Amino acid sequence: MILVKEKRGSWRMVFACLLAAFLVLTGLRTVYAAGGLELVTAYPGMSVKPGDSLSISVDLENSSGSALNADVEIASLPDGWEGYLQGGSYQVNRVHVGTDGATITLHVTVPKECAEGTYQAVVKATADTGAESTLPISFTISEEKAGAGSFTSEYPQQEGASGTDFSFSTTLINNGLTTKSYSLSSNAPAGWTLTFVPSGETTKIAGIDVESGESKGITVSVTPPEQIAAGEYDISCSAVSADETLSVDLKVVITGTYGLVLTTPDGRLSFDAQSGKSSDVTLNLENTGNVDLEQVSLNSTAPSGWTVTYEGLEDNSIDSIAAGTTKEVIAHVKPANDTITGDYVTSFTARTDETSSSVDFRVSVKTSTLWGIAAVAIIVIVIGGLGYVFRKYGRR
Repeated sequence: MILVKEKRGSWRMVFACLLAAFLVLTGLRTVYAAGGLELVTAYPGMSVKPGDSLSISVDLENSSGSALNADVEIASLPDGWEGYLQGGSYQVNRVHVGTDGATITLHVTVPKECAEGTYQAVVKATADTGAESTLPISFTISEEKAGAGSFTSEYPQQEGASGTDFSFSTTLINNGLTTKSYSLSSNAPAGWTLTFVPSGETTKIAGIDVESGESKGITVSVTPPEQIAAGEYDISCSAVSADETLSVDLKVVITGTYGLVLTTPDGRLSFDAQSGKSSDVTLNLENTGNVDLEQVSLNSTAPSGWTVTYEGLEDNSIDSIAAGTTKEVIAHVKPANDTITGDYVTSFTARTDETSSSVDFRVSVKTSTLWGIAAVAIIVIVIGGLGYVFRKYGRR
């Protein structure tokens, strides 16, 4: 009898243990289901730019152990932002969530006029069982990190005279998330030549690839037409990719066309002179540009001992020559007294800070007539003296 009672007690203990385990498991399952719904996304924070349209994948994870239905909504969205939830090909507000979970897509449109800052959208899911979950997603808008590229020049304005070639150093930056191909163009005025060349290279290009987060240096070479009028000229250069248009504004300031021609009224570049005597040479200084020439200096290069002076000029300088006009100057050229007969070269140069012109003259120098007569008289005297000597002493 005692053994039978002991066996019955053992079975009762086993039964009690099994019952306790069942109750524990049942209790755990009930608690598990109450918190078994969770919203998750791989990127709960991101940088965006004004005007972006975003599609964000959101997963509904079900850890309750059985399928359930859940209401889904965008619980909050920044003012002016637009958004909706999509499942499959439909806009949805209720989702069946199996034990493997479900996926929906949050579509958000950022306003084009949106200030810098951090914004938040909240997605909420509520199951029929009472389980619920919220998912906040933050969006950061920043000029530097919003994803917009840039096309800039450190020195966007340059100036020079016509005939000057201008060179602008520019930088193209891709702040997007993928490599972008940019086509390059400009609105240069008719007759102007503009080329794009990658920094450190010589090949002209019409487009360039820039990797995400990278920058490329581009040299923009600008050549205005010859004889272009003085003034300011604006040139806009563009870099266009599939999703953005970047531009940089350049300015070329033409200070004027400078031109100076030194010649004579009849075009002759030779004259005669006598040793020790001054000869006059008329010089024409023509301003062929479209701006006035200031402080035009005249200089000469002549053989040693010669002197050159300019009539009416102080310090051999002309204060101003108006555009399109000619200034006449008389030069006095005096060969040295001991200059022998022959051809010599004398050069004249007219110069300003912007331009210059030079001309060479052939100078034919002749000795004085009196010296020639004196030389002939000396020769006659010598011959006469020799004749007298031969007549008087020739027979001895």
